[in-house]
Amino acid sequence: IDQTNIVYQPENTATYEEVGSKQVTVVGQEEKRAFTVVVGISASGNALPFQVIYCGKTTCSLPSKSMPQFKKAQHLGFKLCFSNTDMHWSMFELMCDY
Repeated sequence: IDQTNIVYQPENTATYEEVGSKQVTVVGQEEKRAFTVVVGISASGNALPFQVIYCGKTTCSLPSKSMPQFKKAQHLGFKLCFSNTDMHWSMFELMCDY
């Protein structure tokens, strides 16, 4: 079992403004939204479905069931979970659930 952090929109260090401008506005510099994906392999060598963990305390934190590819994710066995905290990390209870 392993887990990795996925950032929705990586921070961009490039900016564009006219040469000589005194100030350059950077949008989204402080915005760091992410989720965690837990992946695993069974003892028999089969890949297990992904567990995707979002920060939040209710199902409102999860992607909408009307999102594109939601049914495909369900068909593949993806487990979409909320962390029940303000973080998107996997906690003991979620690891046991996986």
